Amino acid sequence: MPASTKPLAQSTPYTRRLLGENEMQTLDSSEDGDLELMFAEIRRYPLLTGEQEKDIDCRKWTAVRALSSTFAVVPDLRLMFAEILHNALEHPPEVKRFPSREQHFTLRRELAAYFADGALADEARASVKVLRRRASKIRHEQAVETLNVPASLTVGIAVFMLRRAGGQFPDAVCDAIGHWSRHWKVPPAGIALEREHLKALRTSLRSYTEARDALVMHNLRLVHSIAGRYRGRGVGYLDLVQEGTLGLIRAAEKFEFEKGYRFSTYCFNWITQAVRRYVGDTGNLIRLPTHVQDQVNKVYRERAIEQAKTGMEPDAGQLAQKLGMDKQKTKEILEVRNLAISLDAPRYDDDESTLVDTLTSDQFGDTTTNAELDSLHRFLGEAVDQLEANEQAVVVARWGLHDGPPLSRSEIADRLGVSREWVRQLERSALKKLKGQDGIQQAFVDYQQVGVSA
Repeated sequence: MPASTKPLAQSTPYTRRLLGENEMQTLDSSEDGDLELMFAEIRRYPLLTGEQEKDIDCRKWTAVRALSSTFAVVPDLRLMFAEILHNALEHPPEVKRFPSREQHFTLRRELAAYFADGALADEARASVKVLRRRASKIRHEQAVETLNVPASLTVGIAVFMLRRAGGQFPDAVCDAIGHWSRHWKVPPAGIALEREHLKALRTSLRSYTEARDALVMHNLRLVHSIAGRYRGRGVGYLDLVQEGTLGLIRAAEKFEFEKGYRFSTYCFNWITQAVRRYVGDTGNLIRLPTHVQDQVNKVYRERAIEQAKTGMEPDAGQLAQKLGMDKQKTKEILEVRNLAISLDAPRYDDDESTLVDTLTSDQFGDTTTNAELDSLHRFLGEAVDQLEANEQAVVVARWGLHDGPPLSRSEIADRLGVSREWVRQLERSALKKLKGQDGIQQAFVDYQQVGVSA
C-alpha cells in the first residue's frame, strides 16, 4: 500500500459512520493502532464511479492483451509459451515436488483447464503445434487467443519469461511456475531478448499491476465491512481483513466490465467467500465444511433472535418450524458446537479445578520415555547393521533384539549349527566392535540418565 497519512489520535465521526458502532468496538483492543492506520489509508481512496471502474479495467485488459500479443510475436517467447502448455498436458505439477501445498494449489488453479483432462486440452494441443512451427504472426496470435488464458496466468507466464531473460518482477503464479519448471524433462533455458521486447514486457506488466491495484485500493473499505461481520468467531479481525483482501485481489484479476457488472457487486462474493473459508478453517477446534458452518450460523442466529423476543431459549422443534427445516436435522445442527470443549474449562461452576486435572497418563506411559527408547533402539539397530553377518545373528539372538526372548549360547549354537565356543568368540568380537563405535558409550550414559530421571 502507499504511504499512509498520519494516524488519528482518536476515532472520528466519519469512522463511526463508515464502520458502524459495532465495528468501533474493535478499536478498544490491542489492534487499535494498526486499525487506525488502515482506516486512515482507506480514506485516501474514495469509491469509484461506474465510468472510473470501466476505464481502469479497460487499461488492465489492454495490458493483458498486449502481453499475449508479445508471446505470439517474439519467437523465443512463443516457444517458451508452447513449452509451458506442453508440460501442462504431459507433465502436470505434482504436490510432492512443491515446498508448500499453497504454491501447488495456485498453479493447478491456473492451469487446470490446460491439463490432459481439462476443458481446453484439445485447444492447447492444437496451439502447441501451431506455435512450434513457422507461421504468420496473425496465425500465432489466433493460437494464443483461442486458449482464453486468464489474466493472472498471462501475467505469471510473462513474469516467468522476464525472469528467464534476466529481469525481475514479483508474482506468486510465476514463483509456482518457476518451481514446477525445475522438474520438467528438459528444464527451460535462458532467453536473450532485445531491449524493445524487454521494455514491452515491463510496460505491460506495470500497467496491469497499477490497474489491478487501483481496483483493490478503492474497494478496501468493503473488505473491512465484510470482515466485521465475522468477528467473535475465534479469528482476529486483522487476519479476517488480510484474507478478505486476498479475495479482493483475486476478484480484481478476474473482473470484466464488459459483462455489465459493477466491480463492488462482483467482488462482494469473492471477499465473503475468502473470509468464510478462513473462519471455517481456523476459527473452530474442529473444522466443519463451509455449507455445514453456514447452517450452524443460520440456526444459532435464529435462536438468538427468538430468545431476544421471548426471553426464553427456543427448542429444536420451534427453530425447525421457524426455519422450515426438519426437526431432527435442526437438533443435529444444534449439537455440532458441542463436539469440543476446552480442557481448561472448570469441572463445576464453583470449582477451580479443570478438566485437564482429571486426566491421567499412567495407562499409556510417559511419551517422552517412549520417544527416548525408540531413538535408542534405532541407534543400536544402525550400530548392529555395521557388524558382519554372523556377528549380527549372534548379537540379535543373544539379547532378544528379534522381538523374542534372549537365547543362551547353546540355543544359538544349535540354531546356527556351530559350537558354543564359536558363538562365544563371535559374541566377544561383536561387543568389541560395538564398544569401539563412536557414540555407543554416550548413548549408554544418556540411557542411564533417562532411567534415573524417570
